[in-house]
Amino acid sequence: MNKLHFFPRLLSRCFLIIAIISPCAFAAEPLRLISWNMEWFPGNRPTASEKEADKHMEQGKKALAKLNPDIFIGVEIRDWAAFHELCSAVPGLTVHVVSSFFDPETGEIRPQQIGIASKLKCRAALWEPWQANVPNLSRGFSFAALEHPSGALLMIYGNHFKSNRGSDTPEGAQSVADMRNESANQLVMHRDKMRVAFSNHEIMGWIVAGDFNTNHDGQFPLCRAIEILMSSGLYDTWTNTPPEKRHTWLPDKDTDFKPTTFDFILTDGIKRQDAILIDMEEGMSDHPPIGLLIEPE
Repeated sequence: MNKLHFFPRLLSRCFLIIAIISPCAFAAEPLRLISWNMEWFPGNRPTASEKEADKHMEQGKKALAKLNPDIFIGVEIRDWAAFHELCSAVPGLTVHVVSSFFDPETGEIRPQQIGIASKLKCRAALWEPWQANVPNLSRGFSFAALEHPSGALLMIYGNHFKSNRGSDTPEGAQSVADMRNESANQLVMHRDKMRVAFSNHEIMGWIVAGDFNTNHDGQFPLCRAIEILMSSGLYDTWTNTPPEKRHTWLPDKDTDFKPTTFDFILTDGIKRQDAILIDMEEGMSDHPPIGLLIEPE
């Protein structure tokens, strides 16, 4: 996997020579976006002890400080307080939204939420549960409209689609696929609503990122979630990366499951760049963070 040094602050120089050399003009720096499923953060498991949670928190803060993102999407976050403490490790990184999805079985708030934070001005932020148009559909998405330094808006979605739990039978596989396909369709419809809601603003681009628990490599033939999102005009930033170079889920060594791609950054309206995997300390999460440089198209 690529190293953290992929994210230098890039500067673009422009020279004008007419008899004399004029001063250099510098273009705006690209923004650094990180999307990361942090695995039951903090603690790595739902029943983590206070000691385990504290250790995971300190590991996370240290890692995030090194990543120093301009935009950060955190997945599997316990709650607002945990996300706020995590983001405090990066100067200027402000929490805009953290979801509060309920567990339909217990009625309690899940310890796996989606947060969005950035160093940009936030013009609007919200989270919404999926509409239960298919059985057992739960969770949802977080959204933030952020002001790019150019003044235009970046529309950011953080996602965590249905897991593969329960898909070990034909009926279960179909049910899981139906839930993820419906989530993708609802996300496309929400984008259409946001276009109308922000019709008086210039929209620079859209970013849909997170853990989709699926891919388009033929591993989940009943699931069309990634294809649905791409057919709406979103670009897959893994397009130029072979499957074996983009394993974003790393199972326990004692299981028979193989590494695969679950995490994506999909874009629309911004310069097409390749996403990267970023190495992290072992034990931090079963998902490495993925990153993208954001520039105007």
